[in-house]
Amino acid sequence: MNDEQFDLTIIGGGTTGLYTAFYAGMRDMKTKVIEYQPGLGGKVSFFYPEKKIYDVGGFPGVSGEELVSNVEKQALSVEPTIVTREKISSIEKLDDGSFLLTSGCGGRHYSKTIIIASGLGTFDMEPIQLPGSNLYQSNIHCTIQKIKQYEGKKAAVLSDSRVGVDWALALEGVAAEVYLINHGTEFKAVYEHDIDKLEASTVNVYRETNAVEMKGSDNKLSELVLDSGKRLEVNDLLVYQGLKIEKGKYEKWGITTEKGRIPVGEDMSTNIDGIFAAGDAAIYPHKTMLIASGFSEAMTAVNSAKQAIDPKAKSQVYSTVIYKHS
Repeated sequence: MNDEQFDLTIIGGGTTGLYTAFYAGMRDMKTKVIEYQPGLGGKVSFFYPEKKIYDVGGFPGVSGEELVSNVEKQALSVEPTIVTREKISSIEKLDDGSFLLTSGCGGRHYSKTIIIASGLGTFDMEPIQLPGSNLYQSNIHCTIQKIKQYEGKKAAVLSDSRVGVDWALALEGVAAEVYLINHGTEFKAVYEHDIDKLEASTVNVYRETNAVEMKGSDNKLSELVLDSGKRLEVNDLLVYQGLKIEKGKYEKWGITTEKGRIPVGEDMSTNIDGIFAAGDAAIYPHKTMLIASGFSEAMTAVNSAKQAIDPKAKSQVYSTVIYKHS
């Protein structure tokens, strides 16, 4: 059993969680990040890596993928401990005021303070169920991360939603050929101007069509068979068929919630001493639901956690002072 204790454990490895880890490093806190997904970046990494983000200071426009890459690099520069593929199932406050966090796979994590940065909960993509799909896992993708990997390839997008339309349009200028396959007649939650873009694009759109089989050799995908009998030459298949969302277990942890989010004080404190929240998980009057808001909340939460451990600690630190010799 690993009973190593950390000053701070951050639940969630999205953009807010990663920035929280970085600022905790600036405060000389021994920090751990626990993320349910196999990779970092959270919803930005999954849902709009190809989209431009304009509400983060210092960036006239930055893609989600680039933003995640920068925030991850920034966080790793202070060397936090990163744990992935673990979902926290319970939090126990110990007699000395510290915490024991237990994950569903049996992981045990000890921490003096906690910052929750896991949004509204965890999510999994609905898996594809096609004959042959188990043979071509390296060619099946549930996000459009690292879009350059599709350069010169033929890519198919299997989706009936706006996400699929966005992916197909983003791939148009990268892949040699793009197919968009929708089992229905319309795309869900799509904007009219995106449909106009789609119709004016070179994307090959198949409506009222199902993919029925994947074919290839040596575990490399080469063909996608449609229910019409048509065979498409395809190197990669991107799939978005919805999400399985599990709401945060915040109430189970003893934390007060309000419509799925955690009400916090001005110091980002929850109803449990030593536990704080930042990002989409946190709610307070007049909150702005933006990525940049999570960064500000992260700093406040870290400063509060630092003073919870050491009441004599400075209320905040300035990077210009810390890194003046760098």
